[in-house]
Amino acid sequence: MRRKTKRLLPMILVFTIIAAAYSCRMLAMLDIGGAWMSYIRAALYLLLFALWGFSLDRRIIQKQALHCLRLTAALMLVWLILRTLKYEFVTDLTAARYIWYLYYLPMLFIPLLGVYIALSLGKSEEFHLTGRVGALAIIPAVLFLLVITNDLHQQAFAFDSGVPGKPDNYSYSHGPVYFCCLGWMVVCMFFSLILLLKKSRVPSGSKKRIRPFVIACITILYGLLYLSGLPAIRWWLGDMNVMFCLLYAAIYESCIRCRMIQSNTGYVELFEATTLAACVADRNGNIVIRSRAADEDMVCPKNGLQIIRPDGIRISSAPINGGYAVWQDNVRPLTELHAKLSENKAKIKDNKEKLQEAYLIQKKLNEFTEKNRIYSELEAKYGKQRARIGQLLEQYEDAEPAEKQNLLKRILLLGTYIKRGANLYFLSQEYELLPQQEIRLTVDEAVRVITVCGTECSVAYHTTKPMLSSEVARLFDLLKIVAETAISGLYSLFISVSDSEMDLSVECDSDLSSLVSSNVTVKQEDGLWLIRTLIGGRNDARNETHRF
Repeated sequence: MRRKTKRLLPMILVFTIIAAAYSCRMLAMLDIGGAWMSYIRAALYLLLFALWGFSLDRRIIQKQALHCLRLTAALMLVWLILRTLKYEFVTDLTAARYIWYLYYLPMLFIPLLGVYIALSLGKSEEFHLTGRVGALAIIPAVLFLLVITNDLHQQAFAFDSGVPGKPDNYSYSHGPVYFCCLGWMVVCMFFSLILLLKKSRVPSGSKKRIRPFVIACITILYGLLYLSGLPAIRWWLGDMNVMFCLLYAAIYESCIRCRMIQSNTGYVELFEATTLAACVADRNGNIVIRSRAADEDMVCPKNGLQIIRPDGIRISSAPINGGYAVWQDNVRPLTELHAKLSENKAKIKDNKEKLQEAYLIQKKLNEFTEKNRIYSELEAKYGKQRARIGQLLEQYEDAEPAEKQNLLKRILLLGTYIKRGANLYFLSQEYELLPQQEIRLTVDEAVRVITVCGTECSVAYHTTKPMLSSEVARLFDLLKIVAETAISGLYSLFISVSDSEMDLSVECDSDLSSLVSSNVTVKQEDGLWLIRTLIGGRNDARNETHRF
């Protein structure tokens, strides 16, 4: 009951002011109270529309709509001030006539603002009207210009005497500009209302949607009756300026109350209907409005903080205009879930550390295993050569100087073979094909060693593509065998390497016929041993796909 009374107080105040102002009008018409009745009436209406304009700031959400409503209230105040000046203070007929013309400034622009309000609804709070829509203001501006210059053309009001300003020129007729003004006002009014109805969120079956249209029809009907000159209308409702302002304000207020214009109202009803435990508190933290679901012991946390009770209920607050919004929710499941997640996180972290440690151990184990495998394979491949070097070193200690020279040559050949062979082994583990650069490095090293041993040695390359790593290792093995077999009597060695074969021209005292195999041919011509081996592999291999 108290809440309903509180809601009705603004309406009671409005009707009280209107009743008081209307009483002052009737007393003035009966010549009771003198001019003071007119002054009081004007002050009451100005107070009424000023209060209405200030109330819009606390209710309207959309900024563009609020701006237009503010301008509407301001134009109504301007209209009433002009009316008061014309009838209560101005005695000059010319000044009074131009004040009358100025009436059309609010009369033409208030309907336009109604259109702007309708176009702004449903948009974001930062919405602004486009330039095309703003260009509509040209129409009322032109019409107002025609009205204010009526003395020059008399197309809005045609005076019977033909000369404006004479005492008898209260008799006039309406021209085409006047009817254009009326048409503009009617079109704007119905266009804005239809657009408001289209954007309305009010259920289609609600009778509230009819109220703005009913008031609009009453406004048009009043205008028609006033223009007809009915004595009753002129006597009882003859203050046309005030009536139009009241009716326009009633249209917009009805749109606000039936939610056609969205507003910040209805909080009490919302709190009565909601199942959310929420409250509204003042600046001191005192609860002002409490929903049905809110506990009586629910308090407002200070400074926008949160309170979490032992039972898992969280009370939160957020600052609003004039106080705080307070609400509560049950966070016990979230708290329990957070605790479980924290526990799982700790377990995962512990498992991660263990897995990481196990990974590092396994990594080291794999490294050791791989190293042992490589050492084993290298030992199996080059163990005989390493043992042979050991034997040669033992023979070196008791050998003659000439024999020592031959032993050093053999040791050098075997050492170079082991070094380069191991390198080729590692390369073959990673690459199937070796580029020309690696082929030349391998053969060049063999040539340098043979040359160091005192043998004339040279090489010619005709390679154009990569070569299988296994083939490079086989060619190097062949060079090692040839050099080791003929080292004691090797005089010259010429090597030719191409993509398909390797040719050796050897001048030596040794018999190299034992080198013949399935892929090696040997023949002797003119004291030279000619050795040839074919090179297998991929003939279509491309350098760019097997680079180091």
